[in-house]
Amino acid sequence: MLLHKDGLIELNYDVVQDILSFRWPDLSGMTMPEIDFSLKKLIDTLRHYDIKNLLVDSRQSKTDLSKDEHLALLLRFSEYLMSTRLQKMARLATSDLSRENVVDFAVEEAVNRIGITFVFRNFTDEASALKWLGES
Repeated sequence: MLLHKDGLIELNYDVVQDILSFRWPDLSGMTMPEIDFSLKKLIDTLRHYDIKNLLVDSRQSKTDLSKDEHLALLLRFSEYLMSTRLQKMARLATSDLSRENVVDFAVEEAVNRIGITFVFRNFTDEASALKWLGES
């Protein structure tokens, strides 16, 4: 079920599995207020529908953010997620090793500094991610 669509993001909800699917937007040329607005829309949707599982598809996303800006964005996103009742987050990884290193570091920082309470895993294929999210 399509819950939201605009120029940046599309949020699809599988009611039966309680999984919100979100394609990480192309951040090239985006301003931080635009990015924050989209992430807050995602967070509002997670809260409103009390969604427990999130699938983030990063495979096609691009960014022109520096590593420090990207890290700060990911940590802020983790903080936003902490204000929801999210239990599991699956992420479909990019093929960009440099970006994946930033994500890995951000996850480590989110666990150590923020104390995220949801379980996070990276995947290379959607079927495995959905299967994992669907498990109790």
